[in-house]
Amino acid sequence: MRCNTLDEIVGEVLRLIGEERSMHPESGAEFLFRGESKNYKSDSDSDILDTAFQSYLDRTGLQEYERQLYENALRFNVASFEDDQTMVERIARMQHYGLPTRFCDVTVNALLSTHFACGGGERDLANRDNGRDGFIRIIKIAEHKMKSFGSDTIQAIAHLPLVDAWKVKPLEFDGLGYLSYEIRNNRPGFYTEKMVPEVGEQLRHDIQHVWAFRPMMNSRRISKQDGMFLAFGCGDEKKPLQPTFSPSDYENELAPSYGIKQIGYVQIAANAKNRIREQLRLFGMPGELVYPELSNVCDELKIRFEEIKKGEEK
Repeated sequence: MRCNTLDEIVGEVLRLIGEERSMHPESGAEFLFRGESKNYKSDSDSDILDTAFQSYLDRTGLQEYERQLYENALRFNVASFEDDQTMVERIARMQHYGLPTRFCDVTVNALLSTHFACGGGERDLANRDNGRDGFIRIIKIAEHKMKSFGSDTIQAIAHLPLVDAWKVKPLEFDGLGYLSYEIRNNRPGFYTEKMVPEVGEQLRHDIQHVWAFRPMMNSRRISKQDGMFLAFGCGDEKKPLQPTFSPSDYENELAPSYGIKQIGYVQIAANAKNRIREQLRLFGMPGELVYPELSNVCDELKIRFEEIKKGEEK
């Protein structure tokens, strides 16, 4: 079903979640949403949206430049990160401003994901009205796959940009020694595998999976977007994971996406995006509130009135 109105979208979201709860009742599981303005794996909007997706870093293929991306973002904008106390906070901030990282933003707010699926994240009218169908992924997270932003696993994934690929070997004993060194520079109480072998073994296992976590609400943008993140680990030599987010891998403890699955998606007709964005405004979801910084507010207002002008000229 291709949705053309906001009420159709809401109905489809509730239907899919209702069916999942009925068929697979699970205490503590949460449902998250990710809005995408197009099907990134296909030029045809009629294709089925694959369950698999990646972090922005993996999707752009820039893994080998991970360290340079991080260091230059920090070097040229050091004042933007002066209040961040941990690498998790830094990486989360960089991701929210469009830098390719291992974090992937999701939200607990279905209306917000609709905003992004309708092109609300694009900063010019041409990209916003891209002529492509939008999609809302509906993702189920098992309780055991939710981590604290301060957990060793999330901290380790956040520190991966500081370590060269050949120094990361989660299949070997003490294969995260270099990574542990970088983490201890920022977190002295962090245990290495040589200190506590069972802790290190668990970390080597965890870093080869995808996890969900709630970030510190240390920026207006993250707060306004009801932000949460998926954190993508890596394989040997920082090779990208191949998570499927499929129902079959949900129960497979060896699968990278164990405990996380896409239960379905909502498809939004390309020619309905503008109308749905206007409907969202009636429910307190104007774009200028989603990106609250002045530059983005100005961009949003410019696009909004370009849309009005475009409609009047028809």
